[in-house]
Amino acid sequence: MGLMYLIDTLRLDPVASIKTGLRIVHFIGLALGLGAATVLDLMILKFFLRSKVTSDQWNVFHFGSRIVNAGLILLWITGLGFLAYYSAFDPIRLGNEKVWAKMTIVLILTINGIFLHMVVLPKVKAQIGRSLLDGMSTGQRSLFFASGALSATSWYVPLLLGAMPQLNFVVPMTTILLAYALLLTLALLATQLLFLALGDDRRSELPSSLRDRSEPVMGLA
Repeated sequence: MGLMYLIDTLRLDPVASIKTGLRIVHFIGLALGLGAATVLDLMILKFFLRSKVTSDQWNVFHFGSRIVNAGLILLWITGLGFLAYYSAFDPIRLGNEKVWAKMTIVLILTINGIFLHMVVLPKVKAQIGRSLLDGMSTGQRSLFFASGALSATSWYVPLLLGAMPQLNFVVPMTTILLAYALLLTLALLATQLLFLALGDDRRSELPSSLRDRSEPVMGLA
């Protein structure tokens, strides 16, 4: 009885039902991607930087990355679906610059995701049996941290934009992207400070003779 009532209700306004379906799938994609990306960042901070990467941890990390990819795919499907919906039923929404700002950020997130898949994941797998940063040059470590900051920022900003309907049709796309760039800059600075702190901690654990020897190596990295 309840199920049939729900179906009949959805049939009364199929256009609204399409939008509701898109929103549900969109929220699922955001929850999957944001949640899994946050867990992966915490895994790196908790286990990979100080301890050796184990096979079990790698398997969890790899599985989590696949969840992130699934969430990203759902965001693209629903994002393009919303554009098609607006074009057909609510064209005025295409003038909402917040929509285009979110699409731009998701595009940046996708490019970073490709980098993570092609570079970071193989590197994490190759580090099984030792800590994540062992054997990395200074440039590689810095790029690794920067990619993580970009991922975290680019997942949370769309969430914040979705929670702020008061920005619709009011704030220009350039203003939103400038705010995003500012948050990203702050995140990059924070991760680079963490990188420098970890570098100092690792060097402080070496005997003084080895620290002296490592100066030329660090200078060339």
